[in-house]
Amino acid sequence: MAQIIIRCHPYAPIDAEDVQRWLTDELSRLRDGAPNTAIRLLRLSQQGPESEIEVGWQIELSGNGDGEPPVEDGVLGEVLRDLRLLGLQPALLRGVGSHADSERPQPPARTG
Repeated sequence: MAQIIIRCHPYAPIDAEDVQRWLTDELSRLRDGAPNTAIRLLRLSQQGPESEIEVGWQIELSGNGDGEPPVEDGVLGEVLRDLRLLGLQPALLRGVGSHADSERPQPPARTG
């Protein structure tokens, strides 16, 4: 199964609720263009001294098991570009192959 994970951490002050809304809208657009792809958005946080601290988001894109990428490279490049423009620092991880292969870390893909 092909899988892409994008971890997004802010590197500039941003309004987390505005980014969350944009991410939700963007993922809806991706779902329309890739109906056989499972797409998940997770909000990342960690326990701080007094409360939880929000540290970013994780986007998971999983293919349908035919070995094809969940989204085309051009579409992925556009999403990564927009994430950077929003003040996020996306880190891209790709896993391809059988279940055993997908557990081995893959080097980040180089994009635009």
